[in-house]
Amino acid sequence: MAMTGYENIVIENKMTDLLNTKVDARSLMTMDYSLAESAGLKKVVNKYTYSGTVEKLAKGAKNTEKGGVTFVPAEYAVERYQQTFEYNDMDIMKDPYVLDVATSGAATIMANQIKTEYFAELAKISNTYTYTTFDYAAIVDALAEVDKETEEDMFVIMGNDLRAKIRKDTDFISSKQGEILYTGQFGTICGLPVLFSKLVPAGTAYITKKDAIKFFVKKEGSVEQDRDIETKDNTVVYERHGVMALVDETYSIKLVKSV
Repeated sequence: MAMTGYENIVIENKMTDLLNTKVDARSLMTMDYSLAESAGLKKVVNKYTYSGTVEKLAKGAKNTEKGGVTFVPAEYAVERYQQTFEYNDMDIMKDPYVLDVATSGAATIMANQIKTEYFAELAKISNTYTYTTFDYAAIVDALAEVDKETEEDMFVIMGNDLRAKIRKDTDFISSKQGEILYTGQFGTICGLPVLFSKLVPAGTAYITKKDAIKFFVKKEGSVEQDRDIETKDNTVVYERHGVMALVDETYSIKLVKSV
């Protein structure tokens, strides 16, 4: 009987599960499947922005400026994300784990690509707060500029450089009654979950929520295999179709260091 490795569905499910785990899509972004339900390879996205001014008013006075939501339409083309790898029957006979390593490696590379595109969209956030010193107070002030009554599902994301600064911040340490000082544990700031990534530029942090950026899925992950019956070489192609887009920055702000 010929050796054929795994069936398509087995590799497909394994790589899709690995990819979703590595991207951590549930906490970073929202997965939108509306594209899969309609024809076409274009997606028009309306990016929403809220602007408003907080005014100090005397008794009986009215606001002189009104806040409002504006949106700018942008057209995105659906992208095909594809990863291909090869293995030979003799590789599997030598070590059956080779195929597991290959599928894991391919899923990691694709996840890194999707993450890179996520942070490219995150960088498009136009609301900014300029800080002199990045600390607990800077995040409090940035949240004040976002000016939302509820902060549900919002989170902070920063690079390792700013994580180190926060860990040294006396206000943050005291808020945890010294727990951070001894364990290095890092969970929330101002009640918001804190995430980290090396893909965040130095000196930059974002306050956002997972609805701000959507990955519009046109076609969920699928696998096809090809086999040379003479050489026993197997080619595995894994692909996904979709597009990443910043759709709503009304709950988002970018913190940048003052020059």
